[in-house]
Amino acid sequence: MVETNDGIYAGLDVSLQATNVCVVDGDGNVVQEATLKTDPDAIELFLVECGIHGLEAFSYRARLFTALSEKGLAVICIESRHAKAALNAMLNKTRRNAKGIAQMMRTGWFRTVHVKSESAQPQRALLVGRKARRGETLGMENMIHGLLRPIGLKVGEISVGRFDARVREIMAGKRELEAMVAPLFDARNAMRLQLAKLHRLALAAAPSDSAVRRMMTAPGVGALVAPTFRATVDDPARFKKSSNVAAHFGLTPRRYRSGQTDRIGSIFTCGDELTRAIP
Repeated sequence: MVETNDGIYAGLDVSLQATNVCVVDGDGNVVQEATLKTDPDAIELFLVECGIHGLEAFSYRARLFTALSEKGLAVICIESRHAKAALNAMLNKTRRNAKGIAQMMRTGWFRTVHVKSESAQPQRALLVGRKARRGETLGMENMIHGLLRPIGLKVGEISVGRFDARVREIMAGKRELEAMVAPLFDARNAMRLQLAKLHRLALAAAPSDSAVRRMMTAPGVGALVAPTFRATVDDPARFKKSSNVAAHFGLTPRRYRSGQTDRIGSIFTCGDELTRAIP
């Protein structure tokens, strides 16, 4: 738990446009509340006398976390699911998340979240973008499969390069069907083109990192797996032991224990999906 010399705590409930801020003292009494623009300068001006605040996990948090840290403020990003469980216990939750976060900071009942470094953020964004584009491309191809199957036209198992030719082959002579599928082909080909660009960027970025090059010397670890693992782990020192990394990726088994019952189930899959399912 981190606090100022005066025992003052501040909680921030962050959204894209506005941030609710609540400052409490060591006894849990509200000192001040405000709704500010989500801007590091505005937040710094409000908190300059507090010096410490908690930042709930949020998609916008990386930029705000970095900006506030650079201003010399002691920033802590708390785990959102853990925060939700605590906030659900409060009677009035509407517009009071900032107060709840501040109280969590005061009592020390929170779990910190690692915010990706500035070097890892662009690399991870590239890999996430590539994965998203690949999913959209496969979705479009599956849509074409689904449109043709009910009328008895089966594409079958085919390589990516022969997909276009195979579909045109089985549709030959069916002009109405060809006119309907043509726009889908155009969209699919455009997606494939953009996917190829992102794929090349990901492959080109891999050799620039010494840690990635070292991991790629291991059998079966290529130019996609290694950078994904690197960007997700980011700072190895944040894990107390190596077995915690598997849990972070959701690769540990479920376990139910109650009384004399001790049952181990399937893989939990509750963690960072990008590394666990990188295509």
